[in-house]
Amino acid sequence: MQEQPLFSTYRYRLYPSCVQEMRLKRSLHALCELYNTLRAEKIRQYQQNHQSLSRTELRSLALQIRRNNPELQEVYSQVEQNVADRVAIAFKNYFQGRARFPRTKRTKDYGSFTYPQSGFKLEDSRLFLSKIGRVRIFLHRPLQGTVRRLTIKYTVGEWYAILLTNRTTPLKPPISHVANDKVRGGDLGLERFVTLDNGESVQYPKFLRAAEEKIKHLQRRLARKRKGSRRRRVLARQLARLHMHVARQREDWQKKLVNAIFKECDVLVLEKLNVAHMLSNRQLAKAIMDSSWSQFALKCMRKADMLAKHVVFIDPYGTSQFCHQCLTWVPKTLADREHRCPNCEADLPRDLNSALLIRKLGILSCSPSDGGLSPAEPKPLPMRTLKHRQVAALKREAHSL
Repeated sequence: MQEQPLFSTYRYRLYPSCVQEMRLKRSLHALCELYNTLRAEKIRQYQQNHQSLSRTELRSLALQIRRNNPELQEVYSQVEQNVADRVAIAFKNYFQGRARFPRTKRTKDYGSFTYPQSGFKLEDSRLFLSKIGRVRIFLHRPLQGTVRRLTIKYTVGEWYAILLTNRTTPLKPPISHVANDKVRGGDLGLERFVTLDNGESVQYPKFLRAAEEKIKHLQRRLARKRKGSRRRRVLARQLARLHMHVARQREDWQKKLVNAIFKECDVLVLEKLNVAHMLSNRQLAKAIMDSSWSQFALKCMRKADMLAKHVVFIDPYGTSQFCHQCLTWVPKTLADREHRCPNCEADLPRDLNSALLIRKLGILSCSPSDGGLSPAEPKPLPMRTLKHRQVAALKREAHSL
């Protein structure tokens, strides 16, 4: 059986001692200053000499700074080299239009450092870190594959070890070899998070709404505290932990849902929603952000890669306005929750009709080669007039790319 490489990340909780935590925080502080120094030097060289420092030159400069800085000498050398790589990547992303101009990092915002190749070793329930010591780690699930890189991250008072591994998985079979009964179409929505073509639907628990009153209470208390005071820091920590709890609830729920879906199908067809455009609807923006459809789509793609299955994305235009049987245009508003076709007399819930149509389009399509960045639909829905497309766009429902 042919196999393909797969990169996976495993995140484990760290429990450093008081001395180890002090060393970790000192390392973050020293690396933050190094990042700002390299950034400032790169800008100065360009302003004075009109020359841009390359990644190799930044690494050499980092070594020179290390020789004269006793705090940096307490940090593993390859970790400092990775800081130079971060500066180079930050400017590269800016010049290629993928990010904003690199800003000066604050100590509280610089929360991670990376061992790119060596300097760490996993030993049972301990993780050896060079210059830090043997830190206690909680391995809540087995580690699969060969470890390539380690990142230590600090967030809201907690330390994590993020291991990047490389392993092989079975090669995905062509979609043409998958039986039609193993293909599932899913329609994403707010009233029902996802509705499948077999009639099953799942309602989103609305974790943000459940914690909204407590979040508002903490925010009001935080606004009354003096900046820089100890009580303000304590409240800010409580508010950050509450937001992190909501995010973890959402992530755990979505992962369980993805596992349940892929137990019954080999191909999942979804819409490629333009979520950023849909957020322009101020009445639904909070609900759309809480649903996190983009993260759900990413989790589906990652799970499909692990299980050698497929995720197909289609253009969402018209998936709620056309009939799944005869492709008749049946205009609806967001308030219309039933689909009644005047041509074939189909009468079923609106979301179920969309799921059936999405599945049909997915069967007619092929797997995209760019990971779902573009619609894969060689036979699109019947083109309506410009007026119809504008009316559909005004509903802020499912925008095309």
